[in-house]
This record gives sequence, C-alpha cells and structure tokens, in this order.
Amino acid sequence: MKFWVVRLVSLAVAFGFAFGADAWIAGSMPSAYRLAVLAGLFVTLAVSLNLINGITGQFSIGHAAFYMVGAYTTGFVSNQFYAQQPLGQPMWLIAMALLGAAASAVAGLVVGLPSLRLRGDYLAIVTLGFGEILRIVTQNISQIGGSYGMNVKPFGGPVQTLWVVLLLAFLCVSICRNLLKTAHGLPFVAVRDDEVASSAMGVRVSSVKVTAFVIGSAFAGAAGAMLAHAETFISPDMFRMDVSFIILTMVVLGGTGSITGSVVAAVVLFGIPEYLRTLQDPITKLPLAVPGQALLGSLVAVGLTVWGLREVSRRVHGNVQNRAVAYGGTLLGGAVVAWLFSVVFGLIPQIAALKFDVNMLRMVIFALTLIVLMLLRPQGIFGHHEFSWRWLGGLLGRRPREATA
Repeated sequence: MKFWVVRLVSLAVAFGFAFGADAWIAGSMPSAYRLAVLAGLFVTLAVSLNLINGITGQFSIGHAAFYMVGAYTTGFVSNQFYAQQPLGQPMWLIAMALLGAAASAVAGLVVGLPSLRLRGDYLAIVTLGFGEILRIVTQNISQIGGSYGMNVKPFGGPVQTLWVVLLLAFLCVSICRNLLKTAHGLPFVAVRDDEVASSAMGVRVSSVKVTAFVIGSAFAGAAGAMLAHAETFISPDMFRMDVSFIILTMVVLGGTGSITGSVVAAVVLFGIPEYLRTLQDPITKLPLAVPGQALLGSLVAVGLTVWGLREVSRRVHGNVQNRAVAYGGTLLGGAVVAWLFSVVFGLIPQIAALKFDVNMLRMVIFALTLIVLMLLRPQGIFGHHEFSWRWLGGLLGRRPREATA
C-alpha cells in the first residue's frame, strides 16, 4: 500500500510542477519560456546519456545524432500529416514524442548491435562517426531541407511545450532512477564495474549494453521531437558534434552514474552561458563590457584560489564547521587577490584600455568553470551519489540512527 501511495504522490508532484512551472513562466517571465524549454530538453539528454555512459559504463559521444533523428523524423511527419489527422495539438505532440523515441531507438539498435562489443575509445569513435555521417547525409537530402534546414510549422508557429518537456524529463529521471535502484538495474551496474566478472556470473553483457543504448537513444529522440516543434526550424548545424560534447560534459561534471548530478549539471551548464548573454550595462543598455585589468586579475585569483582549495581539502580535516571556515577563508582571500591584481594591472595603460564583451567571453567562462570544477572535484559534483535526506545528513556529518545504534 505504501509503495503505491509514494508513487501516486510522486506523479501528483510531477504533474503539478510541470503545469505550475508552465503557467508561472508563461505569465511572469515570457521571455524566459524558450530557455526553460531548452533547459528541460538538456536535462532529458544528460540523464539519458548518463544511463549509457555513467550507469552502464560505456563511452558514447554521438548523442546528438539520436537527438537529430527524433527532430527530423517528427518534423517531416508533422509537416506532411498533421492537417489530415483528428488529434488536438497536445495529443499530437505526445504522439510525435513517441514516434521520435521509436525512430531513435531503432537508430540506436542499428548502431548498438554491431558496435557495442567494442569498449572505451573504440566505441566513442564509432558513435562519433555515426553522428557525423548522419549529419552529412541529412545535409544532402533536399526533401528535408538539405543544408539550409527544415521549417516545422504544422501549428502555424512555436508551440507552448514546457509542460510536455518537463514531464518527459520527469519520465526519463524516473525510469533511470528505478532502473538504478531496483534489481533490474544490477546487471547495468555490474557491466560498468567489471564486464568480465559480470559475464562470468551469467550477465548477458552485450544484451545489457544494447538495452541501455536503445533506452538512452529513445529519450534523446523524444527530446528531438519536442525541439522541432518548439523551435519550428531545425538544421543540421543544430546537431553538430559539439552538442554531443556539451551533453557528455554535463554527465561528467554532474558525476557519472549520478542522475541527480546530471540534472543539476544540465541546468547549470545551460544556464551560465545564457545568463551571461543577457547581462547589460545599466546606463548604455549595451552588452556588459569587462575591463581588461578585472579580467586578468580574476584569472590570476581563480588559479590561486583553486590551488588554495585543493590544499585545504588535503590538509584540513575534522568537523564540518572547521572545513567550512577554511573554505570560506580561502574564497575570501581569492576575492582580495582578484582586487589587488586588478589594481596592479590597471596601472599598465595597455591593459587598462582593454574592454571585453561579456557575451563574447561567455564560452570562455563556461570552459573555465569546467576546468575549475574538474580540478577541485574530478569525480563530478555528486560522484555516484543521489540526493536524499540521508545523504544530506551524512554530508553535514550526521550519522543515521542505524549506524549510531
């Protein structure tokens, strides 16, 4: 009885959050609606790739290809057949998500069956090659727009799809979490930890790999279907290999094997560049410009602060309060160092005359954030952990009652 109560409450929370967030953002922050949709899609992409790379231990870097399969398949079908069917707009979107998932699952099966006997770098090369081959072939098919791209406007314009996107993300998280936390997920984790040992214990390694690949590809295809109908225009350049690298970065930064980490990293890594894009000078209303001495002083301070934080993690032990004081003092010292060096660099006329548009620096800041986080926590933000109250209590230094007893 308790099992079904928990599940029903979870469903109610998921639907309430999806519809509530849709209504609130559409009413209060309509300019951020598109960004919220894209952030939700990246959550689905990161969690589904984590099933392949983190939970099952493979190394796929072609996730954008399955994203593209779902987008182009459903875009073409919508343009051709939406006017001839009786479904309303929401039901058609759900049907297109299912179609995109099915098309990408087939593509994942086609790629997975011959290649998932490979390991590590070899599998990465195969998936990367598949993504590039698919993109180049798409550029040369005139029926779907070729290199220019394809308009997807069966509804006459963009679709308000945030609630569908959020429900898709919840579904992806739920399936991956239940797979990881139940007996059905043990073969996946066993394959990740040791393929030889798991095979010796009777696990069908190739079957497990293909299953994970197909499920991850299916969710990427469903996300592609949502993208096509939300953006109303898709082109091969939207699915270049750098998209796969960004999704892979979200998985690694959040922690390979951590679903919570993938969700957090997807939102943070998508949000940082977009937030920096919106920064403006309060007087001129132009994109915010960073003085050269401030930029160079910040870079020096970041390097010294990272070194200091690594020393603190290696040398300072004890309770949470002692470590918090040490970390806080290091960060405060970094801020002081940034100010001092910006003053010093400001004395050099050539540096003081430099101005850098923050919109042009946003990807530099994005890359610097990744470097800093990987130096400080190479296992990712969450490692293999998931968010829970017990985990939070352990992080704060409190033992569970069972351990104390």
